[in-house]
Amino acid sequence: MRGFNLKRHPGLTFEEVFDAYKQQVYTQVYAIAKSHYAAEEITQEIFIKLWMNEDALKDVTNLGGYIYTITRNYALNYLRKAASDTRLVNELMRVAVTDHNNTEASMAISECKQLISTAVNNLSPQRQLVYKLSKEDGLNYDEIAEHLNLSKHTVKNHLMAALSFINTYLSKNGVNPTIALIFSGILLF
Repeated sequence: MRGFNLKRHPGLTFEEVFDAYKQQVYTQVYAIAKSHYAAEEITQEIFIKLWMNEDALKDVTNLGGYIYTITRNYALNYLRKAASDTRLVNELMRVAVTDHNNTEASMAISECKQLISTAVNNLSPQRQLVYKLSKEDGLNYDEIAEHLNLSKHTVKNHLMAALSFINTYLSKNGVNPTIALIFSGILLF
């Protein structure tokens, strides 16, 4: 592992930082989010952010406090997003139940599925494969990484790029991506 080469922490490696703080971060996130899944995902995201932004850490004098603050912010943002997503899904489900027999709604859903399919077919072969393994076969990042002999980070990047492309494609075709994806049964987020 390469060293962080921090002015105040010379020679400190990423592995040492990870080993020293991973349990603290996981425990803090779990205490806020009450979800093992969220705690694992957010812990990984925090350490990826630290790894990718090592230059920003050169002036940090209290690494533990810095990590604590990042962790708190990530966990609270997760709760805000989860609350927002829950409200949106509940509203859309209410509308879907009200209109489930509506022929026009059925046609719109069919058109949305076709647009999503077209967008997926326009992805690069690698992104298309990662997307299909995730969304159609239900594999997680680790399983896809093992199956394709890629790093988990590479899998995540491919999937995020695929989702971004699909959202842009839907928007350009006059479809609200969130509503289209929920109604079509292909929840991307």
